[in-house]
Amino acid sequence: MSTITIDAPEARPLYPSTTAHHQTQFQSIFKTIIWSAGVILFCLAMFDFYAQTYAHETEIALQKAQAAKLDLNKDLRMSDITPFISGSPSISTLPADRYTHMCKEMKQYTWNGFFKTYTLSLYVGLGENPSIDFVHGPGDVVEAKKRPRAPQIRKLKI
Repeated sequence: MSTITIDAPEARPLYPSTTAHHQTQFQSIFKTIIWSAGVILFCLAMFDFYAQTYAHETEIALQKAQAAKLDLNKDLRMSDITPFISGSPSISTLPADRYTHMCKEMKQYTWNGFFKTYTLSLYVGLGENPSIDFVHGPGDVVEAKKRPRAPQIRKLKI
């Protein structure tokens, strides 16, 4: 005689594949959320990267144009800079914060990224078509104040 065991219906799970199905569904939803967040973060980083690139390209182009004009003993004028501006920055005119002995006005070109704002400052003279005297952009290095050195401690040999 053979023994056949019959499980009672109460002992068997009602839907045996439900837990596995919910787990795979949860994993796919989690992966989709992670990928979506990654794509959004990548797009925002690219937006910021382009703003930074436009600001640096403009700074370098204006500095090269200013050096080329200086070699010819001419000034770079505000009317000459339109082809050197990359992207579409917002422009504002402010009183000069530095070099006030030479310049009275400062034109600020601002590129807004998502994470950071990049600003290029043009210090200009007076007049209808003023000359550009200084170009300071986001790539300029600001010198740090020198800190005094700490005295060196030497160990004494005993």
